[in-house]
Amino acid sequence: MKDDIEKWVMDVLSKPNKAFGNLPPCPYAKKAWIENKVTVKLFESFEYINQNLSELKEVQIYCFESIDRDDLSNIAKEYNKNYPNFLFLEEHPELIEEIDGFTVNQGKWAMLIIQDRIKLESTREKLRETSYYDNWSEELKQRILLR
Repeated sequence: MKDDIEKWVMDVLSKPNKAFGNLPPCPYAKKAWIENKVTVKLFESFEYINQNLSELKEVQIYCFESIDRDDLSNIAKEYNKNYPNFLFLEEHPELIEEIDGFTVNQGKWAMLIIQDRIKLESTREKLRETSYYDNWSEELKQRILLR
């Protein structure tokens, strides 16, 4: 599981791509991974997630062995509402994120990705000063950026 996520981070999210203004799809992922600021765990329970939010590194990723795409999206929405200091992003093999013909998805694991909201929104503001978001569809901007 962790090897799958690391391969995705290094081979997909960290390589410059014209779809993102020649920036990587996730410009800060490789650094966070190398600096051991990412935790990857197999989902155990929502109680476990709730109890461990205070121990958040830079990024926590919970991988699900099996979960419906819509259920995962609803879970992320509910967590975003209940824990406004964090940002909960769903990643699901059936929830395709494509930008200018480039698919960003990991493809194998359904994941709930948790990050500090203020820090992530600050980095997004920096990216807005570049051409990073120029090829994003309005639907994707709504789904990813306006949570």
